[in-house]
Amino acid sequence: MIVRREYRERVRKPSFWIGTLLFPTLMIGMIFAQLGFAMLESQETLRIALVDQTGRLHAAADLALADNKLKNGERQYELLQESVEGGAEAAFQRLRPKVLSGELFGVLTVGENIDADDNVHYYTKNVGNADATRDLERALSRALLELRIERASLSVTPDQIAKLTKRVEAQTVQVSEEGESRRGFFSAYFSTFIFVLLLYMSLLIYGIMMLQGVLEEKSSRIMEVLLGSVSPTELMTGKILGIGAVGLTQVLLYALTAGAARAWILARGAGGDMQGFVEGFSPLKLVFFVLFFVLGYFLYVSLFAAIGSVCNSMEEAQNLQTPVVMCLVIPMIATFLLLKQPDSTASIVFSLIPMFTPMVMFMRIMVLTPPWWQIALSLVLMVGTIWLVFRGVAKVFRIGVLMYGKRPTIPEIFRWARS
Repeated sequence: MIVRREYRERVRKPSFWIGTLLFPTLMIGMIFAQLGFAMLESQETLRIALVDQTGRLHAAADLALADNKLKNGERQYELLQESVEGGAEAAFQRLRPKVLSGELFGVLTVGENIDADDNVHYYTKNVGNADATRDLERALSRALLELRIERASLSVTPDQIAKLTKRVEAQTVQVSEEGESRRGFFSAYFSTFIFVLLLYMSLLIYGIMMLQGVLEEKSSRIMEVLLGSVSPTELMTGKILGIGAVGLTQVLLYALTAGAARAWILARGAGGDMQGFVEGFSPLKLVFFVLFFVLGYFLYVSLFAAIGSVCNSMEEAQNLQTPVVMCLVIPMIATFLLLKQPDSTASIVFSLIPMFTPMVMFMRIMVLTPPWWQIALSLVLMVGTIWLVFRGVAKVFRIGVLMYGKRPTIPEIFRWARS
């Protein structure tokens, strides 16, 4: 009865379907927005001033930058040689007003000692343009290499230097038991981040939903009416299963959407980077996505139910829920680090801690499937933890849901759970 009531009430609300459609729509919108922003990239030539105290770098650096073109065929960078009178710092101070006014995009200064670590400085208002910084570094490195070769009296022409220092662009191919697939860091990171964000949002939203539901029924005394028909444990279990069924419905819709997108991409025969996304949406990974959502849901929602039962208002609940929410936030913060080293000792230990397992183990599976014994161990630890937490939460819920007035202290709550 409780399960049916919780499920029907929430699924029938327009907000459920709006939320279900809104999140994937936003994610897809973000993807196309990124592509759109890339297409709207500025088509203006960037003017860079070069203050070169060696007096030998401008021609080579300018030649190296000549290959960078805008869509209209014009040069992306214009490298201007500036006077070095008074030294690099004095030259920059003279050019500083032009940088601030936008007349110059940046100023590059190079000292006389080309082997010194702090010999090169790049001044600009927009340090977020990583592409420009990378292009300038590459061009200057090429020019400095030619100068070093010349000073070493080696007989090498600029063309030979270009061939000797030609940049290698490797095609990243992931090797796995299922075979090889072309997959770079971007596609691996992006597809993983989408699913981890879905897990994070789903666990947090349904946890808060449980918390608010318990608080509302407790404050409105509906809880006492319901407890006239069922026991506190049955009520809590019913609410968890009912809201869980709502969440599972939503997650299954996400998984089916991802599966349909994968089938569409495969049907079109898309290759290249899209192959990386296809790998991220494989049926096995979608199954793990649903599995870790279910396990994470029971663990986190049980804790939120306990918090709701011992509090009388959202203000009281905010302090208690912070540690639980942080357990969801920490894996999100560590996403980049964990994706870079999915098989490191820290990642393995992190993924076996039940509070972090749903998101961290899933990240590892998405990037580099860990040994099956680690996956099995994490599942066993999670199931055991859920069983222990559920038993403790049931005791806390039974006592807390009928208490009004002063909120119990943390030691009291733990004492109830152990009783």
